[in-house]
Amino acid sequence: MALIRFIFWTALFLLSTFAFTVLFEHGPTNYGKSWKEEEAAIRAMFQKDIKRKGDESDKLTAPPAH
Repeated sequence: MALIRFIFWTALFLLSTFAFTVLFEHGPTNYGKSWKEEEAAIRAMFQKDIKRKGDESDKLTAPPAH
């Protein structure tokens, strides 16, 4: 039961923080549109592909035949 309560309060905290951030940055006019803009920005931030420099050790090679 404590785990469910913890998950609930954490989700409520994150949702409230997001709502306050949208209100603080964009104001009360067109709140729904501003909410969708911020949501899209957060989704884009987490969906980025991370570019990594390739290295020789990253390549797969076949094991030597015996």
